[in-house]
Amino acid sequence: MEIEKINTDYQNFLNDYLHNCQQLNKSEHTLKNYRADLHKFLIWYQATHRNRLYKIKGVSIGLYKDFLSSGGELKQKRTFWQKVLKKDIKRRVLYTQRPLAVASRKRHLSSVKNFFEYLKEYHEDRRRKLFQLNPVKPKIHGIKLKDVDMTPTPLLRREDWVRIQEKTWRTEERLLIFLLYYGGLRLSEVTKLRFEQFDCETKTLTFDRKGGSVHRLKIRRWPLIYKQIEFLLQAKPQAVFLFSNSKEKALSTKSIYNLIIKMIKRAGVTGVTPHSFRKACATNLYRQTRDLLKVRDYLNHKDAKVTQSYIQLD
Repeated sequence: MEIEKINTDYQNFLNDYLHNCQQLNKSEHTLKNYRADLHKFLIWYQATHRNRLYKIKGVSIGLYKDFLSSGGELKQKRTFWQKVLKKDIKRRVLYTQRPLAVASRKRHLSSVKNFFEYLKEYHEDRRRKLFQLNPVKPKIHGIKLKDVDMTPTPLLRREDWVRIQEKTWRTEERLLIFLLYYGGLRLSEVTKLRFEQFDCETKTLTFDRKGGSVHRLKIRRWPLIYKQIEFLLQAKPQAVFLFSNSKEKALSTKSIYNLIIKMIKRAGVTGVTPHSFRKACATNLYRQTRDLLKVRDYLNHKDAKVTQSYIQLD
């Protein structure tokens, strides 16, 4: 169902923000989610508040969070004369909100938070400083991730990660665990990596993701990772793949898996698997940003609920 149109100012803010997201190479899936979430939020604010958008306070975000949680009908705002004359005129329903689960609320409010963060940064250098505070931040942190639907894959604890690093000396092995722990890559993605896919100028990795999509990732801890790549290139100047066998062919996923298991055992760490590195990457990034959508995009998940299952804050 097509929901109500938003006013021109709100629409311009939304268009500018989505254009900025396109410039940042956000995926079409992410843009679609942002557009839907923000349109719905702006309709709600337009129908429930008379203040300008830049005057929004945290209490309004709290009310919106409650609306997402409990659901219900959003009705057309009463006119001034309807209020004065106290006429009980049936108001049109703008849209009906179904109650959202924790993960869905978190994703929705993450969209709103990123929107206001953009507006705040955009207006910082302007004479009239609007949107000086992001009203979402203190509220979105109040939504706790559920422990339900958690993946059975155990988390790689910080102390275990340190032990694995200390027992890993070979450049190829160090590069492998760095890509898993900081890059959050899947084993099937790591096996196909080529040296030419790393761009030193932009500090990005462009590679094929699961499902065949091409992802341009601004990888975390770039200096540390690229240093290992340079060492590896010095040792194998003619190599094409980062991880290859004696015939210069890419290692299989099974070979990579066995290599990681070998490193885990060598460090005396128990109860973790190669996938634990990816889960640790998600958890660490969420701790730093408190942005579920950012973690979702970094890991290249299509659904934030999947990302939620990776995050373990206990």
